[in-house]
Amino acid sequence: MIDLFYDRPLEDYPHVPYWFTLNQAVIIVREAAIKFEGSFEPRAVLVFDEKYGLLGILTLKDIVRGLESDILGEFGGAALSWADLVGPELKKQAQKQVSEIISPFKVTVAGSDSLVKALSLMLQENVERIPVLEDNKVAGLIRLADLFKEISGALLSGETP
Repeated sequence: MIDLFYDRPLEDYPHVPYWFTLNQAVIIVREAAIKFEGSFEPRAVLVFDEKYGLLGILTLKDIVRGLESDILGEFGGAALSWADLVGPELKKQAQKQVSEIISPFKVTVAGSDSLVKALSLMLQENVERIPVLEDNKVAGLIRLADLFKEISGALLSGETP
């Protein structure tokens, strides 16, 4: 059962309201990385509405895509230097709201569902994390990294799960 598997409180995941800017989201991710250094690496930001309803997720890749300027599209990045990429245009792009870039969750699971179901959904939908719902509210997240840790542990210990 999934509800016995996830042990990180939902509040530990970096989270922002949908009206925050990308710059604010980056600050939240950096603060979480410092807070949980060595024990938890935030790779995404949860995005909520006014009533703390989960709207979706903003991965690190989404943030970088949102920060990239149109200059990458014009030149394909081939003739650009790092200074071109992180120049004044970056600050301008960082003022976008996260709502412009957010990815809604494709699937959810219930706390009573099996880990196999969660893993199957992750593979089918090509996602790395799925919200776990209890009483129609988000109770936590199950991450592919956590499932991989369990699978690899069983594989390397020689135990049959």
